[in-house]
Amino acid sequence: INFIVMKINDKIKERYPDSTYKLKQSIGIDTSKLFVARTGVRKYNDLVWVGRAANYAAKLCGLTSNVYSVSITNDVFKMLSEDKKFGGTPRRSMWTNEIWLDKGINIFRSSWHWTF
Repeated sequence: INFIVMKINDKIKERYPDSTYKLKQSIGIDTSKLFVARTGVRKYNDLVWVGRAANYAAKLCGLTSNVYSVSITNDVFKMLSEDKKFGGTPRRSMWTNEIWLDKGINIFRSSWHWTF
């Protein structure tokens, strides 16, 4: 997603060189048990996800940054395989470890991307 957003921004800049508009995207990921409920009436219902993972993932998306497009909790980071933690030549960490001050927990942030 990050790579595609960068390419779209290149096209926007080509088409509108004087514009300062820049498309941004953000992804937040956490893991925990969730409760799912169908709410609403008759044909107008939806699924509602309740639990820490849904709450934290949404809040992580709201952490504004001009540098990072993905934020994950430490619990998610511990579940990643080595090839999802380190990349490039020479191999280096794809993630920056930070403290999420609102929650007082470790999170990891990245804007790593692969080209097609």
